[in-house]
Amino acid sequence: MKKLSLLVLVLIFACGSKLQAEEKPNIVFILIDDMGWKDVGFMGSEYYETPNIDKLADNGMRFTQAYANAANCAPTRSCILSGQYTPRHGVYTVGNPNRGKAQSRRLLAYENSLSISLDKITIAEALKPAGYVSAAIGKWHVGNTPQEQGFDFGIERDEMGYKGHLKEGAAYLADTLTDIAINFIEKNNPKETGKPFFVYLAHHSVHTPIQAKEGYSKKYEKKEGVGCQSQAEYAAMVQSVDESVARINSSLEELGLSENTILIFFSDNGGHGTYTCQKPLRGGKGMYYEGGIREPMFVYWPGTVKAGTSCEQPVISTDFYPTFLKLAGAKPPQDYTLDGVDITPLFRGKSSLKRDPLFWYFPAYLQAYSGMTDESRDPAFRTRPVSVIRDGDWKLLLFHEEWSLDGGREKISTNNSVELYNLKTDIGETTNLANIETKKRDELIDKLFGLQEKTGASIVHNSNPKYKSE
Repeated sequence: MKKLSLLVLVLIFACGSKLQAEEKPNIVFILIDDMGWKDVGFMGSEYYETPNIDKLADNGMRFTQAYANAANCAPTRSCILSGQYTPRHGVYTVGNPNRGKAQSRRLLAYENSLSISLDKITIAEALKPAGYVSAAIGKWHVGNTPQEQGFDFGIERDEMGYKGHLKEGAAYLADTLTDIAINFIEKNNPKETGKPFFVYLAHHSVHTPIQAKEGYSKKYEKKEGVGCQSQAEYAAMVQSVDESVARINSSLEELGLSENTILIFFSDNGGHGTYTCQKPLRGGKGMYYEGGIREPMFVYWPGTVKAGTSCEQPVISTDFYPTFLKLAGAKPPQDYTLDGVDITPLFRGKSSLKRDPLFWYFPAYLQAYSGMTDESRDPAFRTRPVSVIRDGDWKLLLFHEEWSLDGGREKISTNNSVELYNLKTDIGETTNLANIETKKRDELIDKLFGLQEKTGASIVHNSNPKYKSE
């Protein structure tokens, strides 16, 4: 009798633990590479076809003012995984921070790190104490390996023999990564394992090289372009991403996991200006105008996030880390700074959050590229060293070259170092109000300096001896 009672207690405890684990939501985070704000139907594209993505966005919450932490790949990914702004981890760009012709660069860029240091606590490491099993599938691009940074499973393109998106035998990378993600979900079904999962599916699409799945471009070649979106092979790559999202969601439905899984769709920076554009937003990948940092985003969670809703509150990719902790019931790591905020109140319909202004810091150079479909600040660079703040409807860009070398604050009106825009009335950043709204300009500069000090950033000020003025 005692043995029977003990067995019953063991079974009750085991079942209770399993149910408790299943109550924690699974997290599927789908990160697209170089997909711009308007490269999907739910954000207004009339040329690219994303019916599956649009359906999930329509049945969840779309975010109209979602931002990446940087205008290019590696720093945004580092911010997502570490939960910290760029000055804290030192990943500012991809590879060389001094791009473009040396004689055109007035400053020496900051030294750039190629990896997140191992002392940073990634989101996978922070979720582990809450019982989560995690996978990083696809583009990593932040040094070390996913396993060294706390993921239970990790696989990248090179490990599978891919260099671009196509592989001998007609295997397409987006399809292969989706297969792997589905396999991980099936093997780690919480109904069987008792552990919730976190899947970080980071597609290489729609990054260059522009390579479509065989036969996919033909449909778009026959289709008339809409405005500056007309590149058929790029459109075919977008379609493959759409099919991937549909397959992931179908797998969750078939396993009965949809209602306990939050699916988030996001991109790492703006669209590549040679192949697409984000009008009415200004600029694209590599620029700190809206087209380079504002991203398509939706949250799909049936039964929890109300269908057909839209959020106008500005959010940024460092917000995902504290949000996932909240969802998991996990404690923030001790003595570890997180720069984002928990955005779960927005999922429940709250219209605003109490937070610091959003902040970007890029102490490096990105050269211009040929064939850009949108204008940049100058013909030589997509961006020069810059710090940016968004506070309410206002956005200010402080370009370091003029600021540090031409007299600083006293010469704002003459050295063109500051640009100020009201995004509510000027989403295209066409009218610089820096010398009109001077009170707001000075207020934002003070706040920007405060954020620089708080994060350990500073204005790049070392002159480049190779610079030649025209």
